[in-house]
Amino acid sequence: MKKTLAIVLALAMVLCMIPVSFAVSEVEPESFDLYAAVIGEDGNNIGGTNTTWGAFKEDANSITLKYNYESEKTCPTIDTGRYTRDAKMAMIKVKGFMLVEDVTEVTIDGVEIEVGQGAPYGTRVENNNTSLTKGEDGVGYLLFPIELTKAGYYDTMNIRVVGTRTDSDSGFKYTVTQTAKITVKLENTADYKTARDADIYDIETNDRGTLDAYIVGDKIYLDFVAKKSEFLNNDKVEYKKNNILKITFCDDDGDLFDVETWAYEPSSTKKTGDAIIQLSKEANLEDSALNYNVVLTNRVDTDYAKGVTFKLETDTAIYETGEYDVVVRYGVREADPKGVYFAESSKTIKVGETYSPVVLGVATNARVDADLAPGSGTDVQVVDFNDDGDAVIGTREGVAYITASYTTNYGKTYKTNAMKITVTAQGATDDDDDDKDGKTYMVTASSLRVRSGAGTNFSQIGSLKNGATVKVESIANGWAKLENGGYVSAQYLAEVVDNGEAQTMYVTARTLNVRKGPGTSYAKVGTLSRGTAVQVVGFSGNWAKLSNGYYVSTSYLAK
Repeated sequence: MKKTLAIVLALAMVLCMIPVSFAVSEVEPESFDLYAAVIGEDGNNIGGTNTTWGAFKEDANSITLKYNYESEKTCPTIDTGRYTRDAKMAMIKVKGFMLVEDVTEVTIDGVEIEVGQGAPYGTRVENNNTSLTKGEDGVGYLLFPIELTKAGYYDTMNIRVVGTRTDSDSGFKYTVTQTAKITVKLENTADYKTARDADIYDIETNDRGTLDAYIVGDKIYLDFVAKKSEFLNNDKVEYKKNNILKITFCDDDGDLFDVETWAYEPSSTKKTGDAIIQLSKEANLEDSALNYNVVLTNRVDTDYAKGVTFKLETDTAIYETGEYDVVVRYGVREADPKGVYFAESSKTIKVGETYSPVVLGVATNARVDADLAPGSGTDVQVVDFNDDGDAVIGTREGVAYITASYTTNYGKTYKTNAMKITVTAQGATDDDDDDKDGKTYMVTASSLRVRSGAGTNFSQIGSLKNGATVKVESIANGWAKLENGGYVSAQYLAEVVDNGEAQTMYVTARTLNVRKGPGTSYAKVGTLSRGTAVQVVGFSGNWAKLSNGYYVSTSYLAK
C-alpha cells in the first residue's frame, strides 16, 4: 500500500502544475489496508475500543470477518438508530486514500453512507470527513457499517471519494476523485437454519355450534355463538374452557408443508412460548395442519392474545408467521348460511370404508357440522352412519342417497339436496369409475412425498421435486396413484394442459390474487373469491395461466 500511495502522491504533484481548468485528477489505488469488527452495544468494536479489530488484511482488496451470530456476548444486538430496528452490526474500515483538504462526496455503489439517528456507532461514521482530511499515519480512511445476518454476506463494493487539494507552489486548487473496489465477506460460524416466513392457510374449529374461527388481516377472530334460548332470555352463557382450532400452514410461496415439519408453542406479547392459542407439547404437522387449544382460563391479561406468532421447523429451515391479535367475542349470533349443500354431488366408496362428506353454507361458504341421514327411498342396507352422525359407512354393494341438515344457533334449520353414494366390493374395480384418470400432472409442492399407499400412515418410498411431471393412474379420496404404483397427495398436483385446451378449476382461498405473470413479483391485476370457477390453459411452475392471460397460484386451485 505504501508504494501505491507514493505513486498517487507523485501524480498529484504533477497535476498541481496543470492550469486550473484542467486541474482534475482521478486515481484508483491498487490496494488498501482493510479492517473488520463486530460492533458492540456502546458503538465501539467488540473488545472495548475502536482500535480492536476482528479481522485485518494489509495491501488487499478483500477481507473476511467470521462471527457467531447466536452469541450475544461476541455478537450483540444493538440499536441501529431512529426509524430503524435492532440488529447485529459490523464495522468495515478501508485505509489507503490520499488525504484531501475538503471532502465533497463519499459514496458506496453510488449511495451516500447513512447512519440511523441515535445509533451508538453514528459518530464514528460521521467522522469520515475528518478521517479523509487528517487521516491516520498520513493516510486517509473511511468507515461504514454492515448488518450481520444468519445467512452471512458477500459483496463487492464500488467506493468513490471526491475531495480537493491545493498546490502549495502555485496555489491552484484541484479536484481529486478516488475510486476503489472492495470485496467484503461476512461468515457466520454458528450452525443455523434458513429463516423463512410462514402463513396461516386455513383455520377451523372442532365445534362450529359453539365457536367460529376466521382470519381478517392480522386478526384471528374467535366468535363464541349462543343458543336461541340464550338470546331470548339473556341467560348467562357458559362456554367451554378448552376449544380446538385446526390450523393449516403454508410457506411464503403458498405451498403446503409435505415434509416433516415440527410446530412449537405459540408466543405472544406477554410471553415467549405462551399465548391464548396453545400446544401441549411440540408436535408434527399432519397434512400441513395441527390442532391447537384455545385456553380462556387465567387469560385475563390481554397481552396473551396480542402479537401471537406460530413457529415451525423443517430439516432445512425455521418458519415463523407474522403477528396476530386474537379477538375473542361472546354471545355472537351465527351468520345465516342461507342454506347448506354437499361439496361433492356423488362419491364412490368400498364396503367397510368410512367417508365424511363436507357440508358448506350457501351464503358463508364455510363448513358446518351437519347431521347426516338416509335420503328418501334409499336402501338403508347399503350404508350406515357413525355414532356422531357426520360420516357414512359402506355396508353392502349398491347405491344409496344421503341428506344433511344443519340448525343454526338461533333455531333455523336447513337441509341439503340428496348426495349419491355408490358402494363397491372391497378390491373391486369399475371401468366406468369417475376416479379413473390416466392423465399427466405437474408437482406444485416444493417437495412431494411418494408413499407406498394412499395415506400418511404409509411409509415414504421417495419424493418428487417441484415441476416434475407424473402419470396418474387414478385419484381417490384425495390420493393419486401413480403408474409406478406409488401414491402422492392429489392436492399438490396440477393437470398438464396440452394445446391450450382449458380445464375448469375452482378457487379454494378466501381471496386469491390475480397477477400479470407467474410470480409474486408481477403486478396484481385483481382478486378472485373462494369457489370462483376459472379456466386454466397452462402451467408455469407453481402458477396457473388463465384463459384471459393472467396467472394465479396453483396452491389455491382445486378441480
